[in-house]
Amino acid sequence: MALIVAPDVGFDSLVSLEDAAQYMVDFGHAWTEDDAKGEVALRKATQFLLTSYSIKPECLDPVHTSVKAACCEAAARALKGDLVKDTDGRVKTSQTVGPITTTWAEGVQGGKTAYPVIDALLKGLTEGNALGVKLVRG
Repeated sequence: MALIVAPDVGFDSLVSLEDAAQYMVDFGHAWTEDDAKGEVALRKATQFLLTSYSIKPECLDPVHTSVKAACCEAAARALKGDLVKDTDGRVKTSQTVGPITTTWAEGVQGGKTAYPVIDALLKGLTEGNALGVKLVRG
């Protein structure tokens, strides 16, 4: 099924396949030659951005250049695996290999990997974040 690109009604991608392919070349990311895989990656990236960030509506119509770039960055990562992983909540605190034992606490992010470049690209284009609440004084 072909992508429906924002701001078209019912969109499932913030970026066209052609624009994503050019972005990947420009920034040196590995990209797929398989259009179907590229479309899936763009859909996953769009879903990730729209559910993880409160992107300001005015940045979606037309789609802001930095939002498109963030979508491409997320799509490049989506080709390699899940953008958000399911987690069972356990925290690893010790590992023993032979006579050596190392103890640490892993970062607890609820299965969410940090993507600093995406955060930076969207700076100023969101209303808080997905974990925050926008407060308005009355």
